[in-house]
Amino acid sequence: MKRAQWHAPNPVVGSEEGAAPESDLVLGALSRALDASSDHDVHLSIEQQRLAGRSNMYVVGSDTPVGGHSQWVVKQPHVGWSQDDVDNPLTAHGEFLALQRLQTHFEGMDPFRVPTPVAYLPELDAFAMEYVAGVTIKDLLSYRSTLQPATLLDGLTAAGAFLRHLHAIDELPAVEIDMQDEARQVLAVAEEKLHPLGLSLPDRVRRTMVEFPAMTATSPQVRLHGDFGPANILLAEDGSTVGLDAALSAVGTPEDDLVRFVALVSGAIRFAPEIVAPPFAGIRRRLEDRLLHSYYQAPTCPPLFEIKYLHQLARRWCRLRELAQQHGQNALLPTRLQVIGAQMRRLMSESERRLTERLGG
Repeated sequence: MKRAQWHAPNPVVGSEEGAAPESDLVLGALSRALDASSDHDVHLSIEQQRLAGRSNMYVVGSDTPVGGHSQWVVKQPHVGWSQDDVDNPLTAHGEFLALQRLQTHFEGMDPFRVPTPVAYLPELDAFAMEYVAGVTIKDLLSYRSTLQPATLLDGLTAAGAFLRHLHAIDELPAVEIDMQDEARQVLAVAEEKLHPLGLSLPDRVRRTMVEFPAMTATSPQVRLHGDFGPANILLAEDGSTVGLDAALSAVGTPEDDLVRFVALVSGAIRFAPEIVAPPFAGIRRRLEDRLLHSYYQAPTCPPLFEIKYLHQLARRWCRLRELAQQHGQNALLPTRLQVIGAQMRRLMSESERRLTERLGG
């Protein structure tokens, strides 16, 4: 699970009198939850932890299996965390209920599933679930994988199929989409987010959005994953495809989930060499197409995808700049920001060309 971000817990050298270290609180809460289903003492230890903006997560191991498992993940969402290109985290109880619902929904849909939910831990505002060994799509987004992409391509096929099954969890009425209004929203986010940074849409993209004709399109409505990205599709060692971190808290069009995944893959800075090495563009398009063809079960995606993708790219551009400024070396920062800008403009221009072709322009 998102292995690059995990690390061994720091040793505790002491704590204030009367206060338990965070690890003790996690182990105590999980131990009490597991004791209800165990007839022997359970000895737990934190093997890895990941303390990040959206949540704290702990991999906890046991010397003896309980309920068929000897490892669990305890997740403690940070509901106050805010990020522009994704919804705020759910409460622990809300995510636990979503996980329970998804487990029921995916029964019999082998190889697609979610981690088995174990317990809500109210004393921590956290929940526990099964630990699943494997690699995420994000783990596979490396130069080696793109040059020998069979496993990655198969994973993207599985990701598209998983999302299609997840979106079938509720049967909702179709909705009429005002496509011109969607285009106006691209212009609005560019004005709100890009303009203050001295950035803008490519000229042709902006012109297409400004001149977009009045038209409507019928779209399915679905229960959204909410954070559908490469880090949240796990290819498990047992051969199953495991979805992580689904919220199910909002309803929208399928594209609301899909554009985030594609933007995270295609906007990854590791693909920036395509600016000077065009073959990388072909590899990137193969990755995008494999996911979208698997989801839509069709050779092309609807025009609504491209408009929502342009919207997402504008927000993703801002997020990538923010991350570069937080973690980049000052001397390299201007070059890194230029590379990010060139990559985002390229992706936007490609999307506009596909949109124009599908509209018959």
